[in-house]
Amino acid sequence: MRPSRLLVAGAGAAGAYMLERALVRRWQVGPEALGDAGLSMPAEVAHHFVATQDGGRIHVVETGEGPPVVLLHGITLGVGVWVRQLRALSARHRVIALDQRGHGQSIAGSAGYGFERLADDLLEVLEARAVSGALVVGHSMGGMVVQIAAVRRPAQLARRAAGIALVATDPGPVVPGPLGRPVGLATAKMAGRAARFAERRGKWVYPGSDLATWGARLSFGARPHPADVELVRSTSTAVSPQAMAGLLAELVDFDLRIELGRIDLPTLVVVGTRDLVTPSWRSRFLASRIPGARLEVLAGCGHLVMLERAELLDGLFEGFLDQLA
Repeated sequence: MRPSRLLVAGAGAAGAYMLERALVRRWQVGPEALGDAGLSMPAEVAHHFVATQDGGRIHVVETGEGPPVVLLHGITLGVGVWVRQLRALSARHRVIALDQRGHGQSIAGSAGYGFERLADDLLEVLEARAVSGALVVGHSMGGMVVQIAAVRRPAQLARRAAGIALVATDPGPVVPGPLGRPVGLATAKMAGRAARFAERRGKWVYPGSDLATWGARLSFGARPHPADVELVRSTSTAVSPQAMAGLLAELVDFDLRIELGRIDLPTLVVVGTRDLVTPSWRSRFLASRIPGARLEVLAGCGHLVMLERAELLDGLFEGFLDQLA
């Protein structure tokens, strides 16, 4: 390559790097910005720990009184992403959020990270906290877990829940096409090995803060608040690689499409039109297969509905609970 071309290539690379750094700095804020944006955990929240049958421990936060709303987050997230719901809904409702095993302060037991086990965790928390007549909300991977509970443990869930809400989630398969499952499982296996290797070296899921920031940003729709992006970034970087290794294959292997008709609880399905993680057409399919399901599509919203459209989502939950009552 000629020297002039080398100079042009070098200048282009330097320009691209500077642009990338400038974009990332737009979304990177300090911890104090989370408090200013109302994203710190409310002081009145009570913390509980529920022991699971396989020796695990599930961290639960709870606040408020009234008809219960139970919140289950997606992969690499935690109870903190529901902070706006914990604040707003607790005025009229008992609001409960739990860290799924391997996230936040929850730890896995001997059964590992299978989605069937995560569904059992949910049911054991509902039992331990004496929840009844609840709206059980699942976001992303949490929505998959709620689907499993509704399809495979319907009687147990119905004893505790009056209805379910599936937010920005997927009925499967996560990787479409005839080769999707084998290719996805092979990829998940390699990624799982890399995650375990990273953990042995004292590393986390994301190798650098820039990559974590980009991953968080791409989960939002247009013009997210920097504090929201930072909340998601800081939460995702704290997830154990061991948990990610156990969950990736479960995500790829998940497929409840032919079983959705067995869900007999009232169901609310919510998705954003700019969701790149679980595109809206998948939620439309989900709602079309669940008897009587109600679909709400939010224009311009990305994957993190609970942060991007908090007031609107809270209103949907309250209106749905009023219908259930």
